[in-house]
Amino acid sequence: MITDVDVRSVVAAFYRVLLMREPDSDGLDAHVAGVASGERTIDETLAAFFRSDEFRLLMPRVLAAQAPSDQARFTNDHSQYGEFEILLRHWINEAARHRIVVDVGARGRERSNSFDLLRVFGWRGLLIEANPALIAGIEHEFAGLKFDLLNVAVSDYEGQSDFHIGANDDVSSLSVGTARVWGETRGVISVPVRRLAPLLDAHGIPPDFDLLSLDIEGEDLRVLNDLVESSDYRPRWIIIEASYDYQTRSLNDLDLTNKVRGAYRIVGQTPANLILKCGISSDLILMS
Repeated sequence: MITDVDVRSVVAAFYRVLLMREPDSDGLDAHVAGVASGERTIDETLAAFFRSDEFRLLMPRVLAAQAPSDQARFTNDHSQYGEFEILLRHWINEAARHRIVVDVGARGRERSNSFDLLRVFGWRGLLIEANPALIAGIEHEFAGLKFDLLNVAVSDYEGQSDFHIGANDDVSSLSVGTARVWGETRGVISVPVRRLAPLLDAHGIPPDFDLLSLDIEGEDLRVLNDLVESSDYRPRWIIIEASYDYQTRSLNDLDLTNKVRGAYRIVGQTPANLILKCGISSDLILMS
């Protein structure tokens, strides 16, 4: 006979595997009480997790976490034998000019905006990460792919600066205030700071390279302003952490220069990121 303790353990496992987090006490208690009262079975509780909005958003990450990267499918298409995925590879690469992605704040494979482009589509990457503790992991996870990896911080100046290690590696920052938004920092180290344009110059990146990803905890807008104002670089697409839970509705809402606003428009949005395209005319085209 299954006990409340067993149910609690099983439901807690649902949280950890399907939602990739520890259970919140209220949610866990509610699920356990529902099973204990006979309101729903364990199977029905599992189905509720699968139907949740949280799992829907996390599903690609959950699947990738449970399968080796060389075996994981890139899409969950409904074609007969994966024909859609084959077409998608060709369409994306034919639309790309250089098949180059620059990922500033690379961190690693999880939540990466560059890994699938390198792995599935054969792109070349310039990966930039400030935290030296993450470099070995990136080299391991991206092994065999075409990339250069730089261990520097990026901002709108050059020199040496303190880098504050956040409560987790995703929230480390040159700004102590930004790093502490998610809790107390774990330490501080000194790191070299570079502007982005000279790094691109040094690695032969063409001015109209295909994708720039900026996820650098408080430096994102500053770096984009500096890149556009001080150089001829105009990446065709940009993913930038500046959505602020969908509060950003226009580039006019952000501390960006007129030159950036004139060159880019929002074409897509997630809770964290804006997707910008270079050289289109409408100000806000949010994709459904």
